[in-house]
Amino acid sequence: MTAMPLWATETATETCASALLLGGIAAEIGATAPRGQQAAFYRAVGARIAAIHPVDMVDDLSGLATVVNRVWLEYNCGQAQFDMAADGILITHSGAVRNLAPVLGHATEAVMRPVLEGVYDGWLRSLGSGRGVATWTLSWSEGEVRLKHGLRGA
Repeated sequence: MTAMPLWATETATETCASALLLGGIAAEIGATAPRGQQAAFYRAVGARIAAIHPVDMVDDLSGLATVVNRVWLEYNCGQAQFDMAADGILITHSGAVRNLAPVLGHATEAVMRPVLEGVYDGWLRSLGSGRGVATWTLSWSEGEVRLKHGLRGA
């Protein structure tokens, strides 16, 4: 994967320009690509974000949460909590939608659901998840997204 540049958005003008660009991209993809292609694209975007922000120096879920939450804090994209379940890892991401919903509008869930699935899947795969393990959304609300990383149907 080729690393994408990191653009700081420290001024109001840069933030507005980024919002304009993101909103336009999401609207164009939503208007022209079938749902399956949209989801695959946004999931790949999430995987790319995970690759740009590696988490390979963690030993447990607490360490993972610390590293992941530093990333989310840097971009003002909420925070994550990880919990072990008998059949996988439960991920609760809160606050992700707050800053992006005004830009993405009605497309927020269609964009952010696969982006978050791709990010968390990428991070957990980098730590050694096996074949057949996947990441998917369990529930979605404006304030909280719950995901699972495990064997489907388990």
